[in-house]
This record gives sequence, structure tokens and C-alpha cells, in this order.
Amino acid sequence: MDERTRVQVIAADPAVRVGVDDMARACPELTVVVDRPDVVLMVTDGVGDAVLLLLRSLSRAGRRVLLVAETLRESDVVEAVEAGAGGLLRRSEVCPDRLGPAVRATADGSFTVPSGLLGDPLTRVADRAPEGPAARQLTKRERAVLLMLADGYETQEIARSLAYSVRTVTGIVHTITHRWQVRNRAHAVACALREGLI
Repeated sequence: MDERTRVQVIAADPAVRVGVDDMARACPELTVVVDRPDVVLMVTDGVGDAVLLLLRSLSRAGRRVLLVAETLRESDVVEAVEAGAGGLLRRSEVCPDRLGPAVRATADGSFTVPSGLLGDPLTRVADRAPEGPAARQLTKRERAVLLMLADGYETQEIARSLAYSVRTVTGIVHTITHRWQVRNRAHAVACALREGLI
């Protein structure tokens, strides 16, 4: 990898923050910083109102956030993504081998979520889908790209797998996010899953 991803760790518990800082420093693809990060790594006990408020604030400031929570329920996925999380991990799953790729995926705009939390919970909360002026429909190309994003693939991997250029994949994602009036790739994936489109 040419460049290390700049990550800032925030946690309410100073001991947890220090521990995650040390783990991030053990990842050769990451550099721990205190300002201007590529990704904010937010470590929490659960996904409550205060966490969602901070996620919204960071998202409005243009920050990509990987949320690491001790307790992560199915319903938390939708709330966290709608608040601006670019990915989610359970704290018990965090180790240097998983942390580095998850941070890189979040920096690249890919979506990371624990495998057991991705399917049904998003489709069960269809009533929360924001209404947009355009019908939420997908072409075959858009569906293929969103499926790969949901599986955690990066733009370059999607382009290689589908035999598209990186620019084409980026354009497809931009078209979807603009047409659906969603904030980012993760939000587009959540909406597509919620509405049963992928």
C-alpha cells in the first residue's frame, strides 16, 4: 500500500482509547493521529442517543466514521448508518488483522458490518426509509455494484470483478446517492437492503 490511512480513535473510556490506539499502531496500514483523520474510529459501549448525536455531528463535518461497539444489536445498524457511520464492528471482533482492513474500507467509502447483522434487520424497518422524489429502482449494473459494496468490497475490487473501470463504479455509486438523496455509500446500501432491492 502506498499510503497509510490516518485514523483518530475516540472513546469515552481513556483506557479503552489507549488500548485501541495501541492496536491501530500495530496495523502497518494505519497511522494514529489526533486531528485531520481519514477515518474516525469511535469506540463505544452501545449505540445510544449520545453516540448517534456524535455520529451525526461527525458526518456533517465530513468525517468518515467506523463505529466499534461492545453491544451491537440488529436495530443499531440502521440507526448508526442513518446517523452517518461508514461501517460497524463489534468490539469483541476487533484485532489488528480486522481493524486495518475495516478502517481502509471505511476510508474508501466501502461499508463494513458484522456478517450476522446485515440482512433481515434492514428489510424489517422499511417504514424508516426516507422518501425521495425518484422511485427507488436499480439497473442490473447498480444492483451488482451495491451488492458488492454491501459485502465490503472496495471500488477497485468491484471494478476488477465486474470488468468496469474505477471511474464507472464511482459514477454508478454517485448516480445512486444523488438520485436517492442519501448521504453516502453506506446509506445507499442500507436503503437498498431496507427496500429489498438487493
